[in-house]
Amino acid sequence: MYWPVPKTFKLALALLPAVLFFGACRPAERSAGDGGLDGGVSVSGAFALYPLAVQWSNDFSEKHPAVRMDVSAGGAGKGMTDVLNGMVDFAMLSRELHEEELQKGAEAFAVGTDAVIPVFSSSNPLRREIMAHGISREDARKIWVTGEYTRWGQLLGTDDDSPIRVYTRSDACGAAQTFASWFGASQEDLTGTAVYGDPGISKAVSGDVFSIGFNNMAYAYDARTLLPADGLLPLPIDADGDGEVSGDESFYATRGELAAAIEDGRLSAPPARHLYLVGKGVPTDSTAAAFLRYVVTEGQRFNAENGFVRISRQTSRSIRHRLSHAVRDGHSRKDNTSKVLLVISGCLLVFLLSALLQWIVPSRTARRVFRQRFSEVVLFLLTISSLLLLAAMLAGLFVRSAPIFETNSLHELLTGSEWKPSQGKFGFQPFILGTIAVTALSICISLPLSLLTAVYLTEYAPKVLRSMVNPALDILAALPSVIYGVWGILMLIPLLGYSLLTASLVLSVMVLPIQINLFTEIFSGVPRELRESSMALGATRWQTTRRVVLRKSVSGIFAAVVLAVSKCIGETIAVMMVCGCLPRRPGTLLEPFYTLPALIGNNYGEMASVPLYESAIMFAALLLLLFVLVFNIISRVILYRIEKQS
Repeated sequence: MYWPVPKTFKLALALLPAVLFFGACRPAERSAGDGGLDGGVSVSGAFALYPLAVQWSNDFSEKHPAVRMDVSAGGAGKGMTDVLNGMVDFAMLSRELHEEELQKGAEAFAVGTDAVIPVFSSSNPLRREIMAHGISREDARKIWVTGEYTRWGQLLGTDDDSPIRVYTRSDACGAAQTFASWFGASQEDLTGTAVYGDPGISKAVSGDVFSIGFNNMAYAYDARTLLPADGLLPLPIDADGDGEVSGDESFYATRGELAAAIEDGRLSAPPARHLYLVGKGVPTDSTAAAFLRYVVTEGQRFNAENGFVRISRQTSRSIRHRLSHAVRDGHSRKDNTSKVLLVISGCLLVFLLSALLQWIVPSRTARRVFRQRFSEVVLFLLTISSLLLLAAMLAGLFVRSAPIFETNSLHELLTGSEWKPSQGKFGFQPFILGTIAVTALSICISLPLSLLTAVYLTEYAPKVLRSMVNPALDILAALPSVIYGVWGILMLIPLLGYSLLTASLVLSVMVLPIQINLFTEIFSGVPRELRESSMALGATRWQTTRRVVLRKSVSGIFAAVVLAVSKCIGETIAVMMVCGCLPRRPGTLLEPFYTLPALIGNNYGEMASVPLYESAIMFAALLLLLFVLVFNIISRVILYRIEKQS
């Protein structure tokens, strides 16, 4: 008897050997001595080192075209987390290693020196007096920590009432930690409007006349001219605290002068600091080791060009000696591709076996029954997997957040208002209230606008107008949230500052097209016969809309609002860019605040460095998941009752 071979079996049989071959075989690495390096080197971390690392990677790629270089900034904390998790070869670090990082195998290699300096707006009308007076350690503490100085006149010793608008970093980073350590504090002690990254502080300070902040050298000065960046002026440090910047304290005119002052010790550490590339142990991959060797030798010529101080010959020699004694056994993360291919091979093998079983069944009826039952099993497993995934997420987050309950009760975590991880204080109340406040306000703004717009489009607008508006709404709904965050920075921040109102407006504009599309679909689903019957009984168009269309669509409107609320609760990047990231209860609409998603986005990178930080961030993620889950469950119950009554 001839049994036709199923096409699925032929396809699976053709693909399986190829997948197994590529999964089992890895290309052999070339040693650094071959002169023909290949593979890739990935680097992430501190903004301070980013411009320099880009130049290193570009030059190294020219010398070794087969090597793929990947350099990204995101803060020192993110870089440390990436390297300790095996995601990158090197972390760019702009502070000293913590004990917890050393215990996890972090190995630091000095690659340069720079400084974190206070900056203020070049448009400040008091700039001459400020430059002549400078800022001392005690002045900085009174501005960023205690809040005693709120007016420029207090700093200068005059009666000027111009406000000091203070900016700090929202992301866990080496720059903020170094700057805070200059006056005996830590990053979590710094007050003021918090913005993300060095570029964020540069833009915020340059656009605010009476502002003050701090920047790495690379962002306080223009990379091309080495003069102060457009809109910024470095605020000279009054080292002796006499209220006057003397000649030996005045070295901020160019980045070259500042670098020379760091090199000869006129600017002490902190705010001067060492910059590092950090690996998980000494690099054992030949390409990564070759890149580090290049950085501490040939690559040092870029330091001076960019205003950074070179490392000493002794330091360079020591690093090369450590590299030469490293065991070359490759990073574990290099095996990730093989693991992924192995999983794919397993799935393909199951597919092959199912096709084989169909082939060996002699009866066509039996094969048809087998396919039916096999499809039912697969669909059942896929359905159950979604529930299992949710359960796995809840269980995983709970297990990872459990350590925080050893030192804090649930009541303390939910009602506490202090957020100082280094002191073991994890108060989530400001973040919870901030999340609720921005969600409620954004829905209050967007709901009536979207509802009325959808009513007009479905009931009143001519067809030509709908054909133009609907595609525009689809485009707006598909835009990445970061675009809305940038729009908020450019258009709303100059008017309203970093505040609850700004974040709510950005969020409401972001969900507006989504709600309009949903409402339009819901209203369009109301049968035309109901409208015609209402009009035939003498009702006006508005009465028909209000008493027929809206009443018939109540359950759909409620479901659309639930979807919008869920999106608002979980929105991260757009809110993070404009909220100010100040961990305190929202007071007025024009004050900075903080949300749970922004907390996770800003601080996830630093969790590898501070005790209990990981469990605290995992607990924040668990809270966020529970909020959305409980809200959706309650909404489903209400929606069921609405549908039952209707």
